[in-house]
Amino acid sequence: MEEDKKSTAVQPEEAPKPKPRRRKAASPQPAADTPPAPTDSAEPPAADGQTTKKPAASPKKPRAKKNTKTTKTAKSKTPKAAKTAKEAPADEPPERKAPAQESPVPAAPELAEPKSENKPEPPETPAREDAAAPTVPDVPSTPELPEPAEKAEPAGTEPEPTADAPAVDDTPAAEAPPEAAAADTAVTDTPEQTGDVPAEDAAEPSGLVFSDDLANDKALAAEAARMANISRTAQLSIAQIMAGLEEDPAPSAGPAPAPEAPQHNSAADDEDDEPQDTIPQALGRGVFGMFKWLLLVVLFVLIIAGGGVAWLYRSATPDMLPEVKVTFDGQELAPTAYKWHVPVVGSFFRRTYAETLNSSPVVLEDAISDASPDIIVTPSDYSTQLTITDADKETVYEGSATGFRSYLFAENGTFDAKLVVTASDSAAEDRSSVTGTETWQFRFTVSIKPSITLCTPTVQQGSVAAVRVGSTMSRTEPTLTGPLESTGFVRAANGWICYLPIPWNAETGNTELTVTADGYTETLTLSVRAAAYSYKDYSAKSQLTSPYIGADDAPDAVRRLLTADGGEIQWATGGFVQPFLDSFDTPLLYGMTEYVGRSYSERSTNYGYGGRTSTNVVIKPKKSKDSMIVPASGHVLLAEDLGGNYGYTVVIDHGAGLRSIFYGLTALNVEAGDDVKQGQLLGTSGRTVVAELRIGTVPINPLLVWRGQCDGLKYY
Repeated sequence: MEEDKKSTAVQPEEAPKPKPRRRKAASPQPAADTPPAPTDSAEPPAADGQTTKKPAASPKKPRAKKNTKTTKTAKSKTPKAAKTAKEAPADEPPERKAPAQESPVPAAPELAEPKSENKPEPPETPAREDAAAPTVPDVPSTPELPEPAEKAEPAGTEPEPTADAPAVDDTPAAEAPPEAAAADTAVTDTPEQTGDVPAEDAAEPSGLVFSDDLANDKALAAEAARMANISRTAQLSIAQIMAGLEEDPAPSAGPAPAPEAPQHNSAADDEDDEPQDTIPQALGRGVFGMFKWLLLVVLFVLIIAGGGVAWLYRSATPDMLPEVKVTFDGQELAPTAYKWHVPVVGSFFRRTYAETLNSSPVVLEDAISDASPDIIVTPSDYSTQLTITDADKETVYEGSATGFRSYLFAENGTFDAKLVVTASDSAAEDRSSVTGTETWQFRFTVSIKPSITLCTPTVQQGSVAAVRVGSTMSRTEPTLTGPLESTGFVRAANGWICYLPIPWNAETGNTELTVTADGYTETLTLSVRAAAYSYKDYSAKSQLTSPYIGADDAPDAVRRLLTADGGEIQWATGGFVQPFLDSFDTPLLYGMTEYVGRSYSERSTNYGYGGRTSTNVVIKPKKSKDSMIVPASGHVLLAEDLGGNYGYTVVIDHGAGLRSIFYGLTALNVEAGDDVKQGQLLGTSGRTVVAELRIGTVPINPLLVWRGQCDGLKYY
């Protein structure tokens, strides 16, 4: 027997190679004498009395594993197994020896590979058989198996495992050497066929045939990974595997599909059959797991941060609100609304405090008596916006509180104001974290009393008194009443001014003057003192000074001009000068009285009737036809020859009702309507010239004015 084995092992190359035949596709027929696949349970006797192995109850679906070593081994062993099975007589019962002391382990099942039609079978390589032969352990003789029947299923179809062996082919198979059959039998009983071996060892069945293309295919590589998890596939019998194999398997051009394992109804097997994740799926699952972990971390951080923010939010109390103080004309104002944002988490999250304290404006008790009241905001580094409207809801001021300091109210009345103080991030460092606004709305009354001043408390007869009134809110002209005649108030630099002419015969003593401005009335007391006048006595009327023009002797052309409104003050620049450059005589002075025929006692007491008093000045130049100049700037109202004692007459308006009148000129250098300047040539004088200066219709002493001795005209 041993000799037969040796001879069989030595002569595998001399065995004739059967020609590849195309088999009919038929269902595998169970053979009565075919031993079943080995199982873990007890082996029931076969039909011929021999012990066979039963296929596993729930074999796992085989997976193709990408392993170059396994593929080579399968290629080298598969032809031997096929030849051995064919050479074994079908009617000779297999001989089985007693198992060795070590527990035999069935070899890995050899799955049937679909036949590639019309392709020649590659010749077997003796070197491979010789290399694989020493690896077969020396085991008892393997029972001879019947010749397998025709192929049960077409390519891609998997035969169902049965207890009986598949039907053998009707064609005679080449006999294999006994050593090959013994090797196949030994492989069947190796530990790799049991479920106790490791998964990676079980995943490399020695009887499988894989092409190189299958090893490189990623899809079949995943299928091969699944085969590692199937531990029951080792229980398939060698007969069932050989029944599905072709006589001479030829290498296929493409990857051979892996046979499917029998389906089972077990839930555990269904879970094992689930495909393993691919690299993208595993990567996606890992990323998803990391995302869930990060989400959990973020949620935990948010919970911690939320607790901290809640604590900080409760810590932002109203005590952190800024204190702003506002005063208007010395009166402190109460806010009507505020809206402050207290920081909780830096400048990103703030707590807001907002409240409306009063929906209507706060009314100030004290009236504003200053045309430019002050508004003070403390601290001063806040930005402010002030809006003031009058009773007609018209805006009279809009701007900052600082710019309001230079504002002057134009009139008295009731006004509404709204002040908004804003704190922003650009404010001072100690308050930069608190932002918001605070609002003040208030109503006040402007009742400004204008200043009324008597510039000349004491004046003499023939002079001028001046009354000044400051700026009025109503912009209306003040009024003055009293025993003295006046032309009224005119505009001045800082308000209004009124010039009061004092007649030569004005009553001496105190005089009451009443001034009314912006609804306020004030009484002023003016003291008038007597002037020192001279007089002349003549024995005959022919001795009287000629020409003489009294207060009531003015011609109509001049009289009409005296009642006209005066213009702007012209003498403010330069004042007055006398109209002659050279010296002159004054035969008749202002306030001098000429008498004719008074007695000695009357002359000594300066008492009597029949005298005439001069209200102007009669001037006699040193030389005849002397040039005359303009005493002060003004506007020429009249320049013409009036004939008679008047001769060429010139009337100049100096403003504020003050006018210069010159009679007796022989030539004129100006015309009516001219604006003249002080010192400008006026004309040529005659033998005598009558010079007169009036405010309105009241004559005053020209010499006092020309010489700068009239204090009232020094105020403009």
